[in-house]
Amino acid sequence: MTVEKAGDVRHTMPASAYLSPCQAASPPYFWVDSTDDFATMAAALAHAPRMAIDTEADSLYHYVQKVCLLQISTDSTTYIVDPLAVTDLSLLQPMMADSAVEKVFHAAGSDIAGLRRDHALSFSGVFDTHIAAQLVGLPAVGLSALLEQEFDIVHSKRRQRDDWSQRPLNPEQLRYAAMDTHHLLALRDALEQRLQAKGRLTWAQEEFDIIAFSREEERVFDPQCFRRIKGSRDLAPLQQAMLQALFVLRDRLARQMDVPPFRVMSDWVLVDLVRHPPRATTELAGRRGVSPRLARNHGALVLQVLKHASHGNPVSPAPRPKGTRPPVEARIRLENLKRWRDGKAAELKLPVGIVFPNSQLEAMSLAAPADRAALGAIPGMRRWRVREFGEEALRALRLSS
Repeated sequence: MTVEKAGDVRHTMPASAYLSPCQAASPPYFWVDSTDDFATMAAALAHAPRMAIDTEADSLYHYVQKVCLLQISTDSTTYIVDPLAVTDLSLLQPMMADSAVEKVFHAAGSDIAGLRRDHALSFSGVFDTHIAAQLVGLPAVGLSALLEQEFDIVHSKRRQRDDWSQRPLNPEQLRYAAMDTHHLLALRDALEQRLQAKGRLTWAQEEFDIIAFSREEERVFDPQCFRRIKGSRDLAPLQQAMLQALFVLRDRLARQMDVPPFRVMSDWVLVDLVRHPPRATTELAGRRGVSPRLARNHGALVLQVLKHASHGNPVSPAPRPKGTRPPVEARIRLENLKRWRDGKAAELKLPVGIVFPNSQLEAMSLAAPADRAALGAIPGMRRWRVREFGEEALRALRLSS
């Protein structure tokens, strides 16, 4: 990290990075894009008792997303790492897995999943300011809203949809990235105080542990997912076959072009093409939502797929799950649980899903637990919910008896 003087030309760091906080319009940071600089940073981080972490990815621009930027802030220093240049992040693994070193995220799920997927990093000792803000009951839990509410700091969202895989990054992008972690430790401290005041810190700690060790399932393309497209159920069976064929083609083209499927054609375009099939590529070229590039390079293939599917076999109706309608007693229990849950949420000024998500209420209504031990045995049940709300939930269940 050779950033001692502004004249150093070995790093493409904007001039603001060399200035003190009183001189710079944004937080100072170190730009890390070499293995030597990364090793220096890792050595410095080895002595930090806690750090704030964020990532930027390119999911809006590529078929398979990747981590394109890693931001880390201690109480004194902010680093921005280029993982497209520094591809081996294994020096961070000991501190990431060390529960004695606190890692502070905002909405940690995608960051942890990306770093685990791309760099085999595992985590413990996590604090998530997004979860903390939800459990406190704050009305706005986005990072920008929290920074403005707690510290009167304005953090613009205008760079959220940037393509972070592009290089070089401009000074405004780097300032935005630095801001994502620079104030996160102070925000963590403010939210911890609120959690303690409300007696909810143990709630948060259990949620933090769950998010630290959770694993996202690898996404696999499923041709049957065309049924999730809005409007697909209104189509005739033969039209559904055409929609499925277009859905499969779109995924294939997205892989070839290395873009997300929605950038090839959005869902509503697929449905519109099925309802009003074009008769020629020239007609496709002027179609709303169809790019000139797609019409020029793949228009004939789109017409061919539509024509072939229209002369094929209609799609069979989606199989209806058998025996999934709960019995009357369970439905009554569910209504009682919802009534109790909604009242408790209003009393605590929390979103209803924080007190108990609907999926948990449905599981409780089916299992009809008789005591706290049985309630805690329901898959996915949090210990803090059993501890805080167990007796009241069980009383709501007994009202149905």
